[in-house]
Amino acid sequence: MYKQVIYETWLEWVPYVAFGITAAVFITFVIRAVSLRKEKADSLARIPLDD
Repeated sequence: MYKQVIYETWLEWVPYVAFGITAAVFITFVIRAVSLRKEKADSLARIPLDD
């Protein structure tokens, strides 16, 4: 009547790998944003207004 689905062992690691990749990308963006020079940040902030 009821069958238990048996997952392969690698399927247990998929959420952890996905979270690790997402966290690594987010941390990379934060580090790059914090270490950005003021002159470059100002020029990037003015881009939409430079038409």
